[in-house]
Amino acid sequence: MATPDATEATETAKVDTAREMPQTVTPPAPGEPGGLPDDRTPLSEAPFTEDSAQGAANVVQTYYALIGAGRYKDAWVLWRNGGQASGMSAQAFAGSFARYSEYHANVGAPGRIDAGAGQRYVTVPVQVYGRMKQGNRPFNLLGTATLRRAGGVDGASAEQRRWRIESIDVKPRGEAKPSPSTQPAQPTEDIADNRSNARYRCMDGSRLAGAFDPDNNRVTVSRGGKVLATLRGQRAASGIRYVAKGYELRAKGSDMTFTAPGQPPIACRIIN
Repeated sequence: MATPDATEATETAKVDTAREMPQTVTPPAPGEPGGLPDDRTPLSEAPFTEDSAQGAANVVQTYYALIGAGRYKDAWVLWRNGGQASGMSAQAFAGSFARYSEYHANVGAPGRIDAGAGQRYVTVPVQVYGRMKQGNRPFNLLGTATLRRAGGVDGASAEQRRWRIESIDVKPRGEAKPSPSTQPAQPTEDIADNRSNARYRCMDGSRLAGAFDPDNNRVTVSRGGKVLATLRGQRAASGIRYVAKGYELRAKGSDMTFTAPGQPPIACRIIN
């Protein structure tokens, strides 16, 4: 029989262990702020074929399941052009998940198939959530995955006729929607008209500051008050692009992608 002191020590240890264990990450439910659209029609009720919209959603489901299992290369090849549409090598793609201790996803009901120039497109709502390794911080991202395949085009290969990921656009969600008077500014494409500063919140929870100097066609990027680099402007097909010694900043509208030397690109969004 345990003594009172031993019993008390055991109970204290249980409490301490419970405090150390992170709580289960529970994202907002469908229909709630920060949650997926509240689609009342279950995905499973719609007809399923590989070339249907539900087939596209199944690719997204498979993609996130592979990531959750740590099979990053298998997930990478589900991007179009054998993974190249991700904008990263297989190694960089796998490395981009090193910052997460937990990474999960919910997949919503797909939209209808759109056609154009011999191609087919489907947009699928996605909710990505989990925890960062740094600080054990939870995150909740919401957005869409766009998939593409060849239509009835002569000469299209079997691979080109399969749904593959064209793009994934997810951003932090779950906060109250700002009123029109507090909507985020649009500094990226317009910022070249004035010397200005911009602040960004990135998907890993970090924040960056950009001091744009259009007179000298450059931007100085800082994190936590520490200057990371000064980047020079480059010609871009759309939006703006700055580079310097392995650093790159690309931006259009309120969205920005920042790349540091030896690191995968990280998506950011401007804040007030």
